[in-house]
Amino acid sequence: MIETQQPAAALSVVAVGAALLLAATTAEAHGIAGSRIFPATLTIDDPAVGDELSLPGFVYQPSGPATEYDFGGEWDKRLTENFGLAFNSRYRVIRQPADAGGNLYGWDDPVITAKYHVFTSEAHEAMASIGVQKEFGGVGATDHGLADGAGWTQPTLYFGKGMGDLPASLGLLRPFAVTGELGYQRADERTQTFADGSLANNPDFWNIGFSIFYDLSYLRSQVKDYDLPEFANHLIPIVEFSYSTPASASHAGATTTGSIAPGLLYEGGSYQIGIEALIPATRASGNQTGFIAQLHFYLDDLFPTTLGKPLF
Repeated sequence: MIETQQPAAALSVVAVGAALLLAATTAEAHGIAGSRIFPATLTIDDPAVGDELSLPGFVYQPSGPATEYDFGGEWDKRLTENFGLAFNSRYRVIRQPADAGGNLYGWDDPVITAKYHVFTSEAHEAMASIGVQKEFGGVGATDHGLADGAGWTQPTLYFGKGMGDLPASLGLLRPFAVTGELGYQRADERTQTFADGSLANNPDFWNIGFSIFYDLSYLRSQVKDYDLPEFANHLIPIVEFSYSTPASASHAGATTTGSIAPGLLYEGGSYQIGIEALIPATRASGNQTGFIAQLHFYLDDLFPTTLGKPLF
């Protein structure tokens, strides 16, 4: 997952999650709801709580005379059946002309996510979780401008819904599914002072993302076997959308940015390979297309009695 990024609004997100808690069921590792498997998405987070490892992850993003290369990873670890932590970090390389500041190298600030699974409906292939993401500002390469001096905290709602409950007459639509997340990113420091004495306001953001995908393995197993090549039966065509828009009254010149990411996932059972284009979704996001690629491991399948099981 790429990091994108009013008290009353934040509380409303938590309130929705609290309502879902009333119908909570046992969490499934690997993002399973009935016959539906929710894959690990690349630009947003999936709704499951699991034992997983994304490594390596790579992002290529040109922007005018500069080109950015990100190398990162994420480790998700369940503490209990329903509750887990995720650790996310990336190393950034920005290549640019000397007159624009020269090449930059360094670590971004780390992000830790606490996520609690609150709901699964097997009959309706639905799943939901709530969580809180925390960026630890000032830890990364702030002297090069690759990391933030001030961090942020973001309560987030995650959800997933498969179309497997559609009638048999609409069988070709049943492999479709959607996932999404809604987060309110609140700056930990409203005003930030830089080394040269200048001040800057840190705005809050609404971060919104969703994915639409079509699972060819689901098509074969739950709808009809069309005798496709075995490789094709593991493919999941997907499009992800992610947006970040200022929520503060004083947004300090910030504007809405986002990306549209069409691509393919290959689901190998205990692992997943994904690659997606990164197409700017707004004028402020640039005008050049990059891409993201990721190798993802399901530790609950690979090491079910050790690394892949809850600690408690």
